[in-house]
Amino acid sequence: MRGSPVDHGGVLSRRERLFSPDPRLGWVFRDRWWFLSPFPDAPPQQQALPDYLARRVVETDQAAQRRLNRTLPVSAGIAMILVLFAACSMSSAEGLSIGSLLLAAIALGPGALLTWWAVRQRQSARQAHDLAQQQIISGYQEQARQWHARKQAHDAAERARLDDLPEWGAAARPGRRLDVFGGTLWAWEALLTTYGTSTLSVQPLLVLDLSREVVSRELVELAQAAWMGVDAQLLPSRQASSSLLADMSPRDLVDAIVESMHGGTPDAARADRSMDDRILTKVCGALGDDVTLARIAAALRALMGEPDDDGALTREERRHITNELFTVEYRRQTHANLSRIESYVHPLEDLGTSPDRREGAGYLTCIALDSHARNVRSELLTDLVVQWVTHRITASQASTPALVVAGADELARRHLERLSDACERRGVPLTLLFRRLRETSAEMIGGGAVAFMRLGNHEDASRAADFIGRDHRFVLSQITKNVGGNESHTTTETEGTGDSETHSTSRTIGTSRNWGTNRSSGTTYSGGEMFGLFPDRSTSHQRGSNRGGSTSTSDTEGTSTSTSRNWSAAYSFAEGTNWSDADTTQRVYEYAVEPVTLQHLPDHALLLVQSVPGRGRTITPVECDPAIITLDRVTTGPLPDPPPPRQALPAPNTEQTAPDPVPHSQPWGAPPAPQWAAPTTQPPPRAPLSTRPGPPPGQQSGPRPPDDPRQGPPPLFGGRS
Repeated sequence: MRGSPVDHGGVLSRRERLFSPDPRLGWVFRDRWWFLSPFPDAPPQQQALPDYLARRVVETDQAAQRRLNRTLPVSAGIAMILVLFAACSMSSAEGLSIGSLLLAAIALGPGALLTWWAVRQRQSARQAHDLAQQQIISGYQEQARQWHARKQAHDAAERARLDDLPEWGAAARPGRRLDVFGGTLWAWEALLTTYGTSTLSVQPLLVLDLSREVVSRELVELAQAAWMGVDAQLLPSRQASSSLLADMSPRDLVDAIVESMHGGTPDAARADRSMDDRILTKVCGALGDDVTLARIAAALRALMGEPDDDGALTREERRHITNELFTVEYRRQTHANLSRIESYVHPLEDLGTSPDRREGAGYLTCIALDSHARNVRSELLTDLVVQWVTHRITASQASTPALVVAGADELARRHLERLSDACERRGVPLTLLFRRLRETSAEMIGGGAVAFMRLGNHEDASRAADFIGRDHRFVLSQITKNVGGNESHTTTETEGTGDSETHSTSRTIGTSRNWGTNRSSGTTYSGGEMFGLFPDRSTSHQRGSNRGGSTSTSDTEGTSTSTSRNWSAAYSFAEGTNWSDADTTQRVYEYAVEPVTLQHLPDHALLLVQSVPGRGRTITPVECDPAIITLDRVTTGPLPDPPPPRQALPAPNTEQTAPDPVPHSQPWGAPPAPQWAAPTTQPPPRAPLSTRPGPPPGQQSGPRPPDDPRQGPPPLFGGRS
């Protein structure tokens, strides 16, 4: 009893989508959440409580405290003093009169009334403040609830709009020719599977698998599972059943053999090539219509005089070739050519000797070199297969299949150029896969669109980066940030008091007394003789007395008083904030893709480089893993344009008419209505910037790193042997 596997997840059924039309190299990823429209409405902000309500609470509280602490005690004290005075002024037999009590009540009334009014004002101010705060909180909560409801509805509508939007779109085959460089064998297998299955949906496909690891096996198995006609030829292990040269004419076969022999030496002597061509042409002409490699090898051995027991030639054909085809001297001179041609043809003698019975050519034709070690037979077959393909494309008049050559590094440049020209002339899509970017592949690059897979060698990566080119970019070279703030408060208070008092008393008392006696006497002699010896004598006597006195008294007393006082106060406030954010960019000429990036590409990643005349160069990252077709939100065509975003739900009208803060009619003594509409005020000053380093809130100096790196999908076809 046997059972078939059950495809629970639909992977096998989804794999059939690989054969959908429009040839593709892989898929391009586009995150559908990139088109998510954010909710346009800003979240509601809680309204600030009006300042005048808080001021009113403070003012009424201070007024009530003054009334309770000063006005009411003073009034009560006066009333108590009046009552006590009235009580003291009356006899003990008499009680307090009504007038005294009325006078006390009159003294107490104003203070009590003012105090009651102040307390009532304080209570009403507090009630208005609490009511305003409750209204603000309740209004904010209602607005927040409505905002969250509208945001959830908007997000749900956006998710519904983007749920059906594909994230993986096909990367179409670019033009007629594509050169792929680099990549591992697993990557080649994935690329052949993805590209080959989509190509088979629109036209036949011919694959030359020269990798010697049969990377086309998965494509062949999928094509057979899809009931397509597959012609898979494995060389050289199964070359006897191959129909590689079955449809070639003798002339074309001679050209193919000669070009294969001299393919690796483009500068080979024309004499040798001409000699080989003449020998093979004569031999094929002698063989008639039945020309095979085995009969050609037998004829060459007959020309060299070698025995031949395989019976490929009849006795008459052997005699004719030996005696009549060439003279003895010519055979002697061309013995080296005969030996070289025979050694080349000998490993391929059994090619096509036992062909399979097939009805026509396969829709998928795959010619692959097996995994044996490199040998002469496989090298000869490589060039011969390319010559056969070139001949088939050149001679075809009807529609020809798409062509893929995996491992084109082994081919000669002139053979590849001839093959490329033939495909370009006849509109055959050609895809060449090179393991390295050197020698032949480096000379062939640029003939069409170019794709790069992982290039592990640094020289290959550098050549690829040079081919992709450099771009002028303006990169950030310097960042200067300065966030600072300064605030200074200066208070200067000067108070001086000066008192000056001067008291002076001056008294002057003076007494002056003058007295005196003046007495005078004198003798006068007069007359004389010779020499005065005997003068005349006279005497005179006088006496006098004088007395006087004076007394003076002065008393002076003075008092001076001066008082001086000076007071000064000064207050100054200064606040300053400075911020700067300067970015300096510099023009540089750098690689569009760095070589290290090409060295570390994922296994199934492919960079498609296309040059469009007049529009420059485009680089497209492509994922060629065929397992992507089994994922959700994958389309087999290009990515469609996203649907237009829906209109956001309108916000409800939450504006309210501000009530009059002062009621026009209000009974006396009743508490004022709790109105809290804020009057028009100046906006508050902006808060100083933060002193933390970095840009201010809301600005970004550089790109943000991705939140979570995305990884490619797991392989589809399980483990590989």
